[in-house]
Amino acid sequence: MQRIQWRAHVAAICCITLTSTLAAGAPAAVRETAADLSNLAARYSSEARYAEAEQHYRKALELWQQKPGSEASVALTLNNLGILLRREARYSEAETVDLQALKMFEELFGPEHEKTAAALINIGELYSNQGRFPEAETTLRRSLAILEKKRGKNDPDTAEAISSLADLDTKQGKNEAAQELLERALAIVEKALGPRNPRVALYLNNLSAVYERQRKYKDAEKAVQRAITIFEQVSGQNHPDLAAALINLATVNFDCHRYKKAVELNRRALKINEDTFGPIHPVIANNLNNLAAASFHLHNYAEAESLFQEALSNWKRFNSPNQTLVGDTLCNLAIVYLAEGRDSDALEYYQRAINTHEAALGPNSPRLIADLEAYSAVLRRVNDYAGAEKASVRALGIQVRNSLHPGTTISN
Repeated sequence: MQRIQWRAHVAAICCITLTSTLAAGAPAAVRETAADLSNLAARYSSEARYAEAEQHYRKALELWQQKPGSEASVALTLNNLGILLRREARYSEAETVDLQALKMFEELFGPEHEKTAAALINIGELYSNQGRFPEAETTLRRSLAILEKKRGKNDPDTAEAISSLADLDTKQGKNEAAQELLERALAIVEKALGPRNPRVALYLNNLSAVYERQRKYKDAEKAVQRAITIFEQVSGQNHPDLAAALINLATVNFDCHRYKKAVELNRRALKINEDTFGPIHPVIANNLNNLAAASFHLHNYAEAESLFQEALSNWKRFNSPNQTLVGDTLCNLAIVYLAEGRDSDALEYYQRAINTHEAALGPNSPRLIADLEAYSAVLRRVNDYAGAEKASVRALGIQVRNSLHPGTTISN
């Protein structure tokens, strides 16, 4: 039987929230009011009070835009608003804002300025979250080159570009490369900012996820436990960064078959995330998926089904740009139905998963092999041997074509 799909939530967010430079040409009252609003917005954002943060950023932006000579402050506010929108997974809005900020920075400071580099990190992270990996890599490497030249190879802002590249490698399954980059970034920020800085915790959390993917469970648990300690002390008990670390710790426990502990950690994370993001958000869907997976392994099939269906509804209602995750959740439901002896439901959901993965990844994606093999096994179980053979032959064909053309997408 296929393994239930579990996904760690990696908390990789660009932390370069730029400080507002007051526009000398604007009246003092306007400068102070807009700056105060921006500072409040930054504080609210750090406390995960995103609705209030957005409101204050937009008010500050409106004030800056009304006054000549305030272009730098407009760009800085757009930059920070883009970070906020990306945290809320509002990617289309974030892209509009981020590109506007980048254009202004390039015009104001030039293409090789540190502020331009910070804007490039935000755009690279956005592309990475959207699965636009080639664009993300080009953008992030441009940012890294600027920061290494302007700030040096051991500056915390340079480390942020390195961390963003590591996150991109993680999303593409390049775990060894991601580990090397994250360990480099972690060493930089620990030396520059101290061992208890929140950015140290972010990098430790991301590094834990990379260790987990390589089955280095002791290293993963050690790193994420340290991240949790820092988050609890610095950010408090109800911050989404803490929730992300709790999910990564739950992942380690899940992999080590400590399912009750995984359920406990995921429930704690889910409460934090729901308080922060509301009921409809990709982070919530991810959280529900993982909670369901742990419940399934405790043989709580009815609960697992309910949680997977809630995750599926969440993905659909949010209109997730990553349909692969929808397909994974459909597969998970098929596995639950199979365990309950509901073969017809399992067949329906495997077929839906195959269709979803094929639409998202192409007709010859390696991801389809496991789907088709599982689908074939259920068809044999219900004595549909012709259908089972057809699915198996297709899976074998995809496997052969990918072995003949590794690393390429085959269209027919």
